Amino acid sequence: MKSGNAFSWLSLLLFLFLSCTDRTAPDVDRLNAQSYDSHYRNLDSVATYARQAFMLAKQRGYGDGQAEALNNLAFVDIATMHYDDARQHLDSIFLITDNQLELLVAYIQQMRLCQPQSLNRDVYDCREHAQRALNRINEERSLLSERQLSRLVYAEIQMSAACGYRHGEGDYFL
Repeated sequence: MKSGNAFSWLSLLLFLFLSCTDRTAPDVDRLNAQSYDSHYRNLDSVATYARQAFMLAKQRGYGDGQAEALNNLAFVDIATMHYDDARQHLDSIFLITDNQLELLVAYIQQMRLCQPQSLNRDVYDCREHAQRALNRINEERSLLSERQLSRLVYAEIQMSAACGYRHGEGDYFL
């Protein structure tokens, strides 16, 4: 009888674990990864995957997935010079998540958005916000997953390109 009781408890624990586990994140992350992989190749694919990721993430309350999808959509908007749409997507990110990695990407995208519009003060402000987010991330860099590290490398490359800086020892300098 003890083994039957233990099996019941084990079954209950497994059920509770599976019902509490967020199985949406991998699907949303996969769609966002497909969106990112299409950067500089096919903007329509970037937008399609990002919209799917955003809707699924929103449906499931996965703010980090929504933020990444909005960053991907803003990438398309900037590339196609739909600056008002890009600004709307980027502004939404700050309301959705406190994920420093996605905020870093959003600040960098805002720099890219402001540059062709000659909004120099805004570029500077976004750069300062991005640098602070990068410093916070670097404090715990060793704790990042492989996917997060890949996303961070993307952000660092974009920041370097947007700022015209060289990368050295984790800091950006002139």
